[in-house]
Amino acid sequence: MAKRIDYETLLRKASLSVVKDILKQVATDGLFRKQHLYITFAMNHPNVKASELLRGEFEDEMTIVLQYEFWDLTVDDFGFSVSLAFEHSDEALYIPFSSIISVSDPSENFSLNFTPDFTDKKSVASDSSKKDQSGKVISIDMFRK
Repeated sequence: MAKRIDYETLLRKASLSVVKDILKQVATDGLFRKQHLYITFAMNHPNVKASELLRGEFEDEMTIVLQYEFWDLTVDDFGFSVSLAFEHSDEALYIPFSSIISVSDPSENFSLNFTPDFTDKKSVASDSSKKDQSGKVISIDMFRK
């Protein structure tokens, strides 16, 4: 029996894929001329990784700007990490895609809005737990014929 098409979920998934592709391009090529990204996310999402100092300042949501003072932007299947310069210090953040509220580039009149998914249990930690974390180098010679 056919089941109902969940258009909202399909559009959210496609839109988050666009965000992922944008961030991958920025991580690889940087930003073009006056382009800059405003990314608002739910700071209280369980998979957001931020310092206690930032959590104290931004309890519910936070907006970051990717324009000048950011580095180490990396994107994975579940979110992205970035280091930013704040007034008081440099900070590293991990922002899961499921925590994103909006992404916009005012220089291009581009904007996407989302409802954060607090039920998303996926995280970098759960993904990396499948990998060997002992720090040992494992030779594959013993598996060769």
